[in-house]
Parts: sequence; C-alpha cells; structure tokens
Amino acid sequence: MKILIVDDSKTIRAIIEQCVVEWGHCAIQCESGTQAVEYVRSNTIDLIIMDVEMPGMDGFETTRRIRALPQIDWFPIIFLSAKLDNESYIRAIDSGGDAYLVKPINPVHLRMMITSMERIYTMRVQLQQMQRELQLANQELERLSLHDGLTGLANRRFFDQMLEKEYRRAKRDHIPLSLILCDVDYFKRYNDSYGHAAGDHCLCRVAQAIQTALQRPGDLACRYGGEEFTVILPQTGLSGVQVLAEKIRAAVWALSLPHCASEAAHCVTLSLGAATYTGQYATPDALVKAADDALYRAKAQGRNRYLIA
Repeated sequence: MKILIVDDSKTIRAIIEQCVVEWGHCAIQCESGTQAVEYVRSNTIDLIIMDVEMPGMDGFETTRRIRALPQIDWFPIIFLSAKLDNESYIRAIDSGGDAYLVKPINPVHLRMMITSMERIYTMRVQLQQMQRELQLANQELERLSLHDGLTGLANRRFFDQMLEKEYRRAKRDHIPLSLILCDVDYFKRYNDSYGHAAGDHCLCRVAQAIQTALQRPGDLACRYGGEEFTVILPQTGLSGVQVLAEKIRAAVWALSLPHCASEAAHCVTLSLGAATYTGQYATPDALVKAADDALYRAKAQGRNRYLIA
C-alpha cells in the first residue's frame, strides 16, 4: 500500500516509516496537516497514519478537509494520540477517521492495525477492478445494441438516433444533410438460388463495400433492415451525394458476385435513392420518405442505378 505518514515529529515519522517499509509498503511523509491535504489533493493514497496533536491544523481538522476534497476515493485513516479519553475517540470517528492508536506506539499493535486496513485495501482494489470490468462490459453491450450482428454496421436503432441528431444540427446551423437508401436488387431470389448462408455472405460483402466507399469519419453507414442499407451524410449537398451514390453503386458492382436470378445484371447490384435536406423537409421521417421514393423510382426504371429526390 501507499501509506502517508503525517506527524510534526521527524523522529516519529522516521520510526513509523521504517516499520511500514519493513512490512512491505511504500511510505510518504508530511510534517503538517496543511501539507497532507495538499498532497492528497493531487496524489493517490491507500492509507494515512496521522498524529492528532499537531501545531496549526490538528489531525481531526486535517481529516475533515481531506474527506471534503472532491473526487477523492475513500481510504482509511489511523489516528495516533497520547489521549485516552472518550471524547478524543468520538472526535476521531466523527471527523472521518477509522481507527485510533495510543502513543507511545506499540509496533505490534501498529502492524496489526495496518494489516486489518490492508484487507480493506485489497477489497477496494478488487471492487475497483470489478467496476472497470463492468464498465467495459456495459460499453460492449452498448456497442452491440447499436450495431448489426451480421454486417457490423450501425443498426436501425443507431440510424434513428443519428439521423435525428444530424437533422437537428442541419436545421439549427442551416447546413445541408443528405441521406442515401440502398437496396440489394432481387435479394430474395438470391437467397432462393444460393441459400441463406450465401445470402448472409453477400450482405456482408455489400456492407463492406458501402463502408469502404465512405471517406469522412462523420459519414455513417447502417443496415436498415433485411437487404436495405442507409448512409447518413452530414454537411453534404446535392453534388456530393450524387458522387457518393454512384461510388457505392460501382463498388457493389465491382464485387462481381454472381446472381443468376437477377433481371438487372449477371451479378449482385444495388439500387439507391437519395435526398438532400436544405430546409424543405419538416421532419427526419420526411427526409427518409423522400429518399425511399427515389429508391422506388430507381427500381422501377430498371435497378442498378441511383436517383435523387
């Protein structure tokens, strides 16, 4: 443990430090309460051994100030005092202390007291480790809840959250926001012809192609559901969405995944519909509907193409 020794007597500090080091711990010395408060403010500590009777600020007041420091983890404080009266014991606990040893110091008593506090230290370390592991587990659960298990892209829930966020930003800052809806052409026929395992592989390859086509960190590709994908493009106007829509279409075409049942081409293709918000859509859903209508028209015109709302 990292043990802070607070005593105005240099001799007593040296004696306690020698014991602490011999018992396998790390010792730091402070000669006053003020110095101790400042040290704890900017350093981590596992245990404090503190004299009660010190000039200026005594041990009780020092402890109250230490306990009042913001964002400081709890650690035990052992008081040392020559006083045996009940009032001193009461003040020790009321001020935030955890144990009370009477001077002159009995090395055996001190060692056993530190050993008992070491048990608390060990449990505290274990609890902190469990808290870190729980935090990581919660972060992973949050990540899984926002991403599609098959393709690894953001899922519909994440899409809804981000579209709402980006729509509000675009409306507030008067900047464009573009959206692309993508649909794998004749995907049901693909599944019927090649099987669902091949269908899953196809969706993963298409998702990877869409993700690779995106170049900016703020652009977000999502699996919208089934064989549908979406791309949110913040601060992207009409010309930018046209370039990216064609880039995505070409990237899927370049995969050259055979599709014998398609009426659009000999390989897997993508139809896309896009819309750009520049103030004309009253809600995020209206933007989605505009892109969806464009996608429907792209399919009606032969698929393997993009259309802009």
